[in-house]
Amino acid sequence: MVVKEFRFVRPGKLTDLVWKIEQRGDSYITQHGQLDGAMQEYSDTPGPKGLVESAAFVSAEDNCLFHVNREIRKKVESGYIEYYNGLPLTKQINTIDFNQSLPKCFCSYKPQTSIADAALASLHAKGLARYTRKYDGQCHLLVHHTFGWKVYTRRIDDTTAKFPELINQLNQLKQFGPGTIIIGELLCLKPNGVDDFKSISRFCRSTPEEARRLVLHGEVHEPIFMMYDTLYHNGNDWKNKSYDDRSKLLKTLPPLQRVIDYELLTSPNPFSKNKILIVSVDYCQVSPDTWESFVKARGWEGFVITDGSAKPGNNFYSFNGKAKRPKGCYKLKPSYEEDVVIYAGFVGTGKRLGGVGSVFVKQKHPDTGKWFNCGKVGSGFSDADLADVEKLIADNNIPVVEKEKDALKSLNGDNGIVMMLGYSERQPGSNKFRFPVFNRVRFDKRVDECEAQRMSEEEEEEEEEE
Repeated sequence: MVVKEFRFVRPGKLTDLVWKIEQRGDSYITQHGQLDGAMQEYSDTPGPKGLVESAAFVSAEDNCLFHVNREIRKKVESGYIEYYNGLPLTKQINTIDFNQSLPKCFCSYKPQTSIADAALASLHAKGLARYTRKYDGQCHLLVHHTFGWKVYTRRIDDTTAKFPELINQLNQLKQFGPGTIIIGELLCLKPNGVDDFKSISRFCRSTPEEARRLVLHGEVHEPIFMMYDTLYHNGNDWKNKSYDDRSKLLKTLPPLQRVIDYELLTSPNPFSKNKILIVSVDYCQVSPDTWESFVKARGWEGFVITDGSAKPGNNFYSFNGKAKRPKGCYKLKPSYEEDVVIYAGFVGTGKRLGGVGSVFVKQKHPDTGKWFNCGKVGSGFSDADLADVEKLIADNNIPVVEKEKDALKSLNGDNGIVMMLGYSERQPGSNKFRFPVFNRVRFDKRVDECEAQRMSEEEEEEEEEE
């Protein structure tokens, strides 16, 4: 295979980024760096896949080719274009053409992951804090092209065929003309109005035919699209408009909570036959002192807080497949703390290569008293923390593994190290922690005292049914 070269032109930068890839038998080599500069090299040999002589077997060379094509696809989706003999084979995209489908390299913004307490207090005191409920759904974009509406995932996969009812309702909304890009969350809700992440994930992972069958058979209700921002409106780029100006469009749609309340009040089977599929985000009247207790009391995921005067500018969207995080938009998620037991280490990579990179943790189930796997924790460790944990793992003869299935062999043992972690919520069903962060090792608590304090709502419901 000849060397393939791809480049990314960076606006305002002096030099282009260059990436090259070449397959040599069952191995491939990549190089990356700046044009005419020093290049860093990486190589990999994926090896064969599957059982020999089975239908699923893939030879080492064919599997390597699969990996090469996947790496190329990832670069193209990041805005790189292929070059041959120093000339581009295609044109790099850095503008929106509503006569065409969205380019795969397009990516809308994301909120910053947190905001300092002092900054939140200041924003609230100025009267500029806009608290909107954060739902647990799937981010999608609605785009009104010159040839009609399309629905895209955050990765810009066209999923329009799954949403005929949503498209019908969009065609009735005259305030969103051609040249409009709306960003929001697709949601499914349980009969009590709580987010149903499992159902919306199942729907979104399905083919269009399977998705429509799920709705037809009542296994999943018709998803609701909750709009929370507008990137373009009627052909105009809104990156230099303030959030308060942009949010005026939101007020032309019913807020989601009003729809939830109506369904709960009037329908014997809420959300089974959604009549309103396009809604706006909910605004809440809370403060820096009350928001966390407000969220915890309702079992919500959290808030997104936005500065009403903030203008995202060039951080509103990108053409390199990576989400920018503009100032003035932040996540607010409640934090919980629990004690867990480290029962296995996981080998490190990158700067943690050669040591322990993360740990597997467990707890006792509050009803059965049996150990269950709570997942892997790799965030929150300083280099000194990891060194201390690695020594404790060695001193306590705790295994260090490369695969989770090997860690699970030690799940039911009484050996382990007690540590405290912080987290935002648990995954429904498995009760693994979402976004766990190491806090500290606890030497003042026994391994057998580490019982789960908060279980996911779905787990509790399943237990009640039993």
